[in-house]
Amino acid sequence: MLQELFPGIEKDLELAGAVPIDWGKEFHYFHQGGFNATFDGDSGLVSVTCTRPLLETTIRHHVDRLPNVKWLEGSRVCGLLGGPDQVSGICYRSGRQGDEQQLSAALVVDASGRSTRAPEWLDAIGAPVPVATVVNPFVGYATQRLRIPEAWKADWKVLLISQEAPDNCRLGYMAQVEGGEWIATLGGYSKDYPPLDPDGFLDFAHSLAHPAFYEALKAAEPVSDIKAHRATANRLFHYEKLQVPHGFAAIGDSVCALCPVYGQGMTVSAVSAMELRDWLQEQPGSYQPLETFRFQQRLAKVLQFPWAAATGSDVQFPLTEGIVPSNPIAGLFQGYMERIIQKSKQEGWIHIRFTEVAHMVKPPTAFFEPRLVLKALSRG
Repeated sequence: MLQELFPGIEKDLELAGAVPIDWGKEFHYFHQGGFNATFDGDSGLVSVTCTRPLLETTIRHHVDRLPNVKWLEGSRVCGLLGGPDQVSGICYRSGRQGDEQQLSAALVVDASGRSTRAPEWLDAIGAPVPVATVVNPFVGYATQRLRIPEAWKADWKVLLISQEAPDNCRLGYMAQVEGGEWIATLGGYSKDYPPLDPDGFLDFAHSLAHPAFYEALKAAEPVSDIKAHRATANRLFHYEKLQVPHGFAAIGDSVCALCPVYGQGMTVSAVSAMELRDWLQEQPGSYQPLETFRFQQRLAKVLQFPWAAATGSDVQFPLTEGIVPSNPIAGLFQGYMERIIQKSKQEGWIHIRFTEVAHMVKPPTAFFEPRLVLKALSRG
């Protein structure tokens, strides 16, 4: 998706040290007592793995090259201009004590993420405010960067030892990144937070459902402190239920923020941006107020699957707060998904299909191709 938005970005990332990964061979996922099967040959599902600072810096360089982009550095948006029917721009301040300034715009897009203040800004101009659905599984993370031992040999570049509701609340995620390093993240549901001291961090890793993460961690040399992150609740603002003012749109985490366990945050943001691009290209060329409430309705349909997948799993943990409406079809789908995960331990192509849908490369309907249905429902 990033390659479509920013042609050439994958090559630039590799030149900067990002690590190529074939998700069919080099992603090892332990769940329900076993690892996924690996795929023989080129899986076709290839990308790179790197640190977030490298990714964001590279994206920034690509955006810098766009002739119609101007940065307002050191500035902070402080509100919307307009009224309940139409947004006409923003007000902002440069620096901490700068005077308030205004910027007119035909379209204002809120892409500020989990920290969005758009609901209060909409309220301030008399516009309707979205209701939020929150499902909080109380996940806490602890992350450390490590130097990979020179003698280390492994057939994976990304390793996930997964949690399993309702009793196993712990997980470990390790990814090879630039500079010959791993990023090692431990997580715990239901407030079973990993410690931030080295001994406690190692002991927590030793308690995971498989020792592969612990063995790699124990062999590596730490090159950073252990950092915590606990802002992980799933939150969905229901903009699709509002008559959003013309000229205002919200995308990405500003609409749908997912628990980071599922690795879909940046994917959802990229999909949102592409959906907005496509919608704008369909609008009439002559100037008229953009009926962005129609875009929010369209985006809501795209977000249904990642939201349902994340919250459907998270509500199974004992301390999760928030309600996901009971849905017999969703329950059947969850059971079907568990069958697919089990079968992905036997055949690599099933693992590829699961990963493609999880990464939003293919739509959920890909789970229902006839040969996959037959495999998922077969015994053994």
